Amino acid sequence: MIYSQAPHPPAILSIGTAVPPYRVEQAAVGQWMSEAFNNDRAMTRWIRSLYKLSGVETRYTCLPDGLRPPEESRFAPGRDPHDTPSTAERMEVYKRESVQVGKEAAYEAITNYSEISGDNIATVTDSITHLLTVSCTGFFAPGLDQMIARQLNLQPSVERTIIGFMGCAAAFNALRLANQIVQAQPSARVLIVCVELCTLHIQPSKKRADLVSAAIFADGGGACLVGIPEAGQSDIFELGGFYTELTPETESFMVWDIGNNGFTLHLASDIPGSLGQVAPRALQELFHNDPPDLQFWAIHPGGRAIVDHLTDIFALAPDQIAPSRTVLRDYGNVSSPTILFVLQEYRKRLRQYPVGSRVDGVAMAFGPGLVTELAHLTYLVSDMQSDADDRKEAHVKSVS
Repeated sequence: MIYSQAPHPPAILSIGTAVPPYRVEQAAVGQWMSEAFNNDRAMTRWIRSLYKLSGVETRYTCLPDGLRPPEESRFAPGRDPHDTPSTAERMEVYKRESVQVGKEAAYEAITNYSEISGDNIATVTDSITHLLTVSCTGFFAPGLDQMIARQLNLQPSVERTIIGFMGCAAAFNALRLANQIVQAQPSARVLIVCVELCTLHIQPSKKRADLVSAAIFADGGGACLVGIPEAGQSDIFELGGFYTELTPETESFMVWDIGNNGFTLHLASDIPGSLGQVAPRALQELFHNDPPDLQFWAIHPGGRAIVDHLTDIFALAPDQIAPSRTVLRDYGNVSSPTILFVLQEYRKRLRQYPVGSRVDGVAMAFGPGLVTELAHLTYLVSDMQSDADDRKEAHVKSVS
């Protein structure tokens, strides 16, 4: 567990998100999937119910194949596994599409900070000292870290680290590492880029557990810039404490394996129940049994059942969990970047608090292990227009 003691703790200074170009409607995908079970009425009804109750309305994919009729798709349930794309084929798509999505998310984070700080984009880019890339849906070398560094024109001396194959909670590992880097080097600026192309690994399985995964996972990228904020800077998430916990005897609950035809995911049905037992205790550990008045709960929407269960466990009001439900509805589960989508959604809502307020909250996600990751975040509320005017005036004075 890490608590920052610095007068100005490290903070998430800006966030960017991106999705690939192909948008799919959940109702259409449900119909698409059910057509593979035309000879099994019970399965057809189950598929339609699964998609209707998933909490997802739209998702994004890097695969145009996912928009084709089942008889033309190499990913449709019941397809001969030998006729589905090999892992090598899928990695070729990953190599191309992951860089594009990651670059777009990173550029948005850099652009957003440029607008907040008043510095031009080149100045912000040159200030980045560390790059952390996060992904569990593909690998290649020279890797995502080098490709993004080149495409963004980061300094050749930027220090790069890959956080790989850690699943939906991996952004927390990146944030914790960024926090440690900035605490040790207060002048550091750390760019985190999370990219997942989950739909690359859809399997032609007719097993219900596999079909559940195919109903909620999606593609996307999230990025954020971490550093020590300037005096008086707001519209940021200060990083407080972190807590991580591995739950004993749950190794088989969430398994992500590399196969000959893509990566395969196994999800146990009792994941929500297990997380519901761990999360309350983990929250107390995070805050040394003295949690503040938490106004926002950025919970990774791994699925509707998880969100519903934790809402009940923590007795959350609808508005406290609304950003998680909104992200699940509009994007599905994008694995590691999803928490950045949730924080971006929360940021819009937290700006409604009185200017100058400090709003305490918690971020929470889960991954293979089972692992539970938590972080204490404090949002500093700003008057966005007033701040922009002040920065513009200060910039004019500095160059005059």
